[in-house]
Amino acid sequence: MALRSGLRALPGTELAGREWEVRLLADRARAAAVGAGQAVLLRGPAGIGKTKLLAAALDELDGIAATVLTVACPDSGVAAYEAVRALFEPLQPAGAAAADLLTGSARLALPALVPALGEGQGSADTYSVMHGLHWLTAGLAARGLVVLALDDVQWCDETSLRWLGFLLRRAEDLPLLVLMTQRTGPDEPVPEVLGEIGAALSCLTVDLAPLSPDAVADVLESAFGAAPDPVFAARVLDLTGGNPFLLDRVVSRVRDEGTPGAERVALLERIGREVVARPLLDRLPEGAFAVARAIAVLSGEDLETIAALAGTQPGPASGAVRALRAGELLAPDRLDYAHDLIRTAVLDSVPPAELARLRERAAVLLNDRGRPAEEVAVHLLLLDSVPQPWMVNVLRDAAVSAEGRGAPSAAARYLTRALRADEDDVAVLVHLSRVQGQLDPASSLWHLERVLGLVTDPRRRVPVVMQYTMISLAAQNSQRAYALGEEALDALVAAGGPDPSPADRALRMLLESALLLSGLDEKSGVPRVSARLRDVTPPPGDTAEERQLLGMLSSLGTLQGRPAAEVADQASRVLLIGDVAPGGWAVLGAVLSLYLGDHGEPALTAINELLNHAQSRGEAWTYALGASTRALMHEFTGNLAEGLSDAQYSFDVVTQERWAPGVSMPQAALGAMLVRQGDPVRAEEVLDTVTRPRLSEFTLEYHWFLMARARARAAQGDVEGALTVLRTCGDSLRGSGIGNPVLAPWWYDSAELLAGLGRVAEGVAVLDEVEPAVRRWGTTRALGMLETGRGVLADGDAAIERLSAAADVLAGSPAKLELAKAEYLLGRRLLRRGDTEGARERLRRSIDLSVLSRDKQQLGLALPALTEAGGRMRSGTDSPADALSGSERRVAERAATGATNREIAESLFLTQRTVEVHLTSVYRKLGIKGRADLAEALRTW
Repeated sequence: MALRSGLRALPGTELAGREWEVRLLADRARAAAVGAGQAVLLRGPAGIGKTKLLAAALDELDGIAATVLTVACPDSGVAAYEAVRALFEPLQPAGAAAADLLTGSARLALPALVPALGEGQGSADTYSVMHGLHWLTAGLAARGLVVLALDDVQWCDETSLRWLGFLLRRAEDLPLLVLMTQRTGPDEPVPEVLGEIGAALSCLTVDLAPLSPDAVADVLESAFGAAPDPVFAARVLDLTGGNPFLLDRVVSRVRDEGTPGAERVALLERIGREVVARPLLDRLPEGAFAVARAIAVLSGEDLETIAALAGTQPGPASGAVRALRAGELLAPDRLDYAHDLIRTAVLDSVPPAELARLRERAAVLLNDRGRPAEEVAVHLLLLDSVPQPWMVNVLRDAAVSAEGRGAPSAAARYLTRALRADEDDVAVLVHLSRVQGQLDPASSLWHLERVLGLVTDPRRRVPVVMQYTMISLAAQNSQRAYALGEEALDALVAAGGPDPSPADRALRMLLESALLLSGLDEKSGVPRVSARLRDVTPPPGDTAEERQLLGMLSSLGTLQGRPAAEVADQASRVLLIGDVAPGGWAVLGAVLSLYLGDHGEPALTAINELLNHAQSRGEAWTYALGASTRALMHEFTGNLAEGLSDAQYSFDVVTQERWAPGVSMPQAALGAMLVRQGDPVRAEEVLDTVTRPRLSEFTLEYHWFLMARARARAAQGDVEGALTVLRTCGDSLRGSGIGNPVLAPWWYDSAELLAGLGRVAEGVAVLDEVEPAVRRWGTTRALGMLETGRGVLADGDAAIERLSAAADVLAGSPAKLELAKAEYLLGRRLLRRGDTEGARERLRRSIDLSVLSRDKQQLGLALPALTEAGGRMRSGTDSPADALSGSERRVAERAATGATNREIAESLFLTQRTVEVHLTSVYRKLGIKGRADLAEALRTW
C-alpha cells in the first residue's frame, strides 16, 4: 500500500482535456519503475490545473508505485527542509515504517527530519544531511517505485530544492519518479536551483496550455448533463481563457442560476466579475472577514490560533469558517483556501500596513505558544520593519536550528534580517560569517572585517581572527589572514606584557597556530612565517593549545627541512593524546611530518582516523581530499595498489560532485599513480583537467602537481619537457624557502634524466646544491636517493660502488620504489661491465620489489633488462588483479569483506549502480563467477 501525505485534489468538476499529460506521467512512472530515475516539471499559470492534474496522475500510479510521498509548498514562507519533512512525515522515527530505513548513512538525514536533533550540536555538514536523505530514499526505493510529488515547487524552501537536485543527480539507478508543479507568471519566483533541476537530462518539462474549446465543452456537458449551447460555451471560453480553476468557479455559479443556454450569456458577465474571491469576501460580515484574513496569514493552523489572530473566540470563528466554506472559498478538510488565487485575493484586500500588523501579531502568537523558532522566523522575514529585540532573539535561535540541520542558506537569511536591528551586532556578524563561509567564503569575510573594526579588546579579537583564518583557506585569502593574525598577536603580546597569564599564553599559541596555518598555505608566506616564529620554542604538548601549535610547528620544520627526527618527535606528541579533532590542521601537519620522515605507520593511523570520522559523518569533501593525501602516502611507502585505489576514488568523487575546479590534489595524486601504472598518456589527460585558480601560489599542491607532470612527460619520452617542469619545481621551492628534499624531489628525477642526456656536470651541480638539505633532513630514504643520483651520474666502477651503496642504504628504509630503481640501475651497470650473473641478481630484486609494489613502470624497464642479461623470472609478474582500476579495486576489496552493494555505495559516496558496474567489471577481469569467489581471487592474486 502506497504512503500518501500532504497533497489534496481540489473539489470541482472532473479533469478534462489532460488525457495526454496523464498518459505521459504514467509512462514516465513505468520507465522509472525499472530503475531509471525520472523527473517531470509541470509548469503553467495560476489556475491552469497543475494540482488537479498531479492528483489525477497520482491516482493512476496507485498500481505502479510502492510509495507515494507528496507535499504542497505554501507561499507563506517555510523553514529549511520544511518540504522534505512534509514529504517524509509518514516515516518519522516514531513510526514503524522508519524502523529499518534510518540505518547506515540514512541516519544522517535525521537533522533535516527532526529539527530538535540538530539543536545544540553545532553546524551539520550540508552534504552529509543530503547524503543521508538520498540513502533514506534509496531504502524506500528498494521496496519498489518511489514517487515524490511537490506541488507549487516555486515556493519550496531552497534547502529542500537543493536536495532534490542532489537526489536527481544520483537517481539513474533508482526506481524514482519526482513530479513537480511550478506556477509561472511575471511576478512568480523562479529559484535558481529550480532552473538547474529543470535543465537536468533526467527532467522533462511540460508547459500546460489552456483547455481547448472541445475540452471546455466537455466540462460543461459533464457538469450539466447536456451539450452546452455553442454561443454559451464560446463565451465561457472567452471569459475563462480555458483556465480550469476559473472554469470550475463559473460552472459552480451557473448551477445556482439555472440551466445554461444562449439566453444565459448575460449572466456570465456578472459571474465573470465574481469568479475570484473579492466580491464574495465583500459580502462577509466584518468578523468573518477578519477570520478570512487570519486564515490567509496562518494557513493550516488550528481554529484557536486563527481565532486569536482574528481577535475573536473559537465559537464565532467557527461560524465564519462555515460561511467561507459555503462560498467554496475554503478547503473542506482544513483551514486553508481552496486555491492560492483565493488566498492571494484575500491578502490583496488587506492594506499593507494592516497586513504587516497581522503578520507581526501572528509571529507573537506562535512565539508565545512555544512554537519552534524557525516557524516564527518565517513570518518575521515577511516584515519590512526593523526587528524588535525579541524578534532578533527568535531569528538568532532559528539560525542556530537551521545551521544544526545543515541549512546554512536559511540560517544566513535569518541572521541577515536580525542585523537590521543593529548592523554592528558583533555576535550576529560572527555567526553570519560562519554560516556564509559554507556558501560563499569570500563574502563571509566581509562580516569578520567589520567585527575586527568594532572589537578593540585584543583577547576578544583572537577567536575572530581564528575564524577568519579558517574561512580564508577556502576563500584563497591567506595573505590577508596572515596580516590580521600578526596584528592580533602584536596587540595581545603588548596587552599581556612580559609575564602573560596562562590564559594569555594559550591565546598566544592559538594565534601563532593561525599564523602558521595561513602563512604555510601559500608558498610566499613560508619565508615570512619562518622569520616571524624563528624564536618560538616548541611547547611540550601538555595542553590542547600546545599540541595545536606543536603540530603546525612540525609542519613548518618539515617544509624548512629541519632534521626529520626533530620534527617527527614534535608530530608524535601531537597525536599522543586524542583531544585534537581528527580533521584538525594540527593533525594534518603532524601527518605530513611523520610520513615524509618515514614514520609511515603512525601517519597512516592518523589519516585513517580522519577518513573514518569523515565517512561516519557523511563528509564527502573531507573524505575525498583525505583519500588523495593517503594516496600520496601509499606511493611514498611503495603500496601503489592502495595508492591507485585512493587516488582514483578521490578523483571520481570530486568529478561527480563538480568540485574539481577548486582542487588539484586528487588530479595530482591520480596522475602520479597512473605514471607508475605505465599509463603516462592518461596521467597527462588527468593533469590537464586541473583548473584551480592561482595553483602556482600554493605550497604543497603546486609542487606535487609539477612532479606528477614532469614524470608523465619523462615517461612519454619528452625528457626536455620533463626537465623544464622539474627546474620550475626546484626554482619555486628555492624561492619560497622550502628546503625539504623529499617533499617534491625534483633533483632526484633531474639527475637521472640529465645523466641520460650526457649532461653530467649539470646533474652534479644539481646534487651539490641539494646535498646539504638532504644531510640535514637525514632520513635513510633521502640519503639513499642522493647516493642513487651520484651513482647514475658516475661512470665505471665508481658508478657501481655508488649504486651498490645506495641500494644498501635504501634497503633499510620504507622506500620500496626508490630501492627498486637503485637495484635496476645497478643491474644495468653490472650488465654493461659484463657481469651478467650480478646483473641478473640485481634485476630480479628490482622486479620482485616492483611486483610487490605494483610498479608497472619499473617492471617495464627491469623485465627487458633481465632478458638482455640472459635471465628469466622464476614466476610470473602479472596478476589479473593488476588489470583492476583504482575504483574497481576499492569496491572489490569492500565486497570481499562481505559488504553489500548499498553499504559499499554509502561508504564511498557512490551510487549503487556504479558499484554494480564496477563489480561486474571485476568479475570479468578476474575470471570469476561472482561475489563468493572474490575474497579468494584477491588473496591469491
